[in-house]
Amino acid sequence: MSASKNRPRWNELPERVRGQIEYLVAGRVVAAENCDGGFSPGFASRLTLAGGRRVFVKAIDAGSWPDQAPIYRDEIRVAASLSAAQAADAGVAAAVSTPRFLGSLDDGRFVILAFDCVAGAEPARPWRLTELTRVAAAVGRMSAALTPSPLALPADHPRIGGWAGLAADGPALARLRIISPWSARHLDQLITTEGRGLAAATGTALVHFDVLPHNILLTCDQVTVVDWPHARLGAPVIDLLMVLASAAADGLDPDPVLRTQPVATAVDEADVTGVLAALTGFWLAGALNSMPPGLGPIAAAKLHLGRGALWWLQRRLPGAGSVVAW
Repeated sequence: MSASKNRPRWNELPERVRGQIEYLVAGRVVAAENCDGGFSPGFASRLTLAGGRRVFVKAIDAGSWPDQAPIYRDEIRVAASLSAAQAADAGVAAAVSTPRFLGSLDDGRFVILAFDCVAGAEPARPWRLTELTRVAAAVGRMSAALTPSPLALPADHPRIGGWAGLAADGPALARLRIISPWSARHLDQLITTEGRGLAAATGTALVHFDVLPHNILLTCDQVTVVDWPHARLGAPVIDLLMVLASAAADGLDPDPVLRTQPVATAVDEADVTGVLAALTGFWLAGALNSMPPGLGPIAAAKLHLGRGALWWLQRRLPGAGSVVAW
């Protein structure tokens, strides 16, 4: 279950916000289809306009969700810059499929973004190997095309790393001992491996940092990546590892696919394992830390991802062999 199940519907938005949206998309809304994917508690809907044109609009009430509104504002900045980069560079436009950004409005209370509507669907879950191979190849091409980044972005990495923090957090560590006794026993190794990964994660590529199935749309000829608020500078292998970790959470062995991707084979194996360790730590730390009311499904999703990534990580750690116990 995702937080999107509680998203506001079109007719539940304040009248003034509906008017702002119609002004932004330059059309009258005649039908609205709420989107089920993702975890944001904000409005997210495919809107049909008079005349038949379709757009995708997302909006957040900053008064109700003050911690979420900055994410939407970050996405505005990245979406506008990425659209400009695609318009200026044919290579970036060819390798990076994103919905066309139509614009935004921010009145201090509601933050609204509008995009062209992509007639695609999320990958099937659990992952199918054919779709995983297709998405991994597309993400690899995207990361290569975005190295170096055509956008000026921060180089900090708030969405990677977590083992060291778990070790220092008594209540979270106690929960870790329950959900993964193996991890609690091997924390020193995990922290050391994560440290290598945090160093290896630095780089000049534009990294999406949330390339997970709910942010991927498949059409017959495109793999489109949506929702870019967390974009940072980093190593190009990060986004590929995120995709493959989600497949590990569905029970697939990601290593055969990983070995086919140039952005991964160009990286030292130990560095790849280190970045995977840092991603695993981030997801499990997020699952075990307190979550604000209404965002509990995010913690559940992180736990699912973290467990899958941990299973994959155990298989790659020196000396762990085929260990699969939590």
